[in-house]
Amino acid sequence: MFLSSNVRGFTLIELVVVIVILGILSVTAAPKFIDLTSDAKVATLNSIKGSMESTINLVKAKARVKGLSPVSSNPGNGQSAYVVDFGFGSAEVDFRNLCPESSAELGTQLDMKDFLELDSQDFEDTATTNQYTFIGYNIPNSSSPVTTQGCYIIYDSFGDPDCTVTIVTEDC
Repeated sequence: MFLSSNVRGFTLIELVVVIVILGILSVTAAPKFIDLTSDAKVATLNSIKGSMESTINLVKAKARVKGLSPVSSNPGNGQSAYVVDFGFGSAEVDFRNLCPESSAELGTQLDMKDFLELDSQDFEDTATTNQYTFIGYNIPNSSSPVTTQGCYIIYDSFGDPDCTVTIVTEDC
């Protein structure tokens, strides 16, 4: 049996160089393709935004069925005429837009999170004031969290002419 001397293969050095180059490429390029955490957070926030918008539409419909309509100035009397019963609790809607108040002061004092039935353990950060609900992963400053930094949803129940649901994804 004779071996031909014309057959050549790769040397060990050539194989090591190729493996090193592939390693460098995988270290620099793979995180861009593999890091799905940010995408998952944004998808979750988009889902909650859709739930909030559906809730807002249902609450507005319930308020209109009760005979309420938006007015430009506070009707007084603690807005007691703007309390709507939802079957599982009651809360006032904002007189300007019939949106559910972020944290109600009347009725059984439902807040937006009560309508969504969110588990507070699902998110690192939540904050609620009478006007705003913040739900997400990184709310920068809980004393005045309205900012473009972080990874969360802002629900503004006092918006005029309509309430707003905004997603901040800068730091997702």
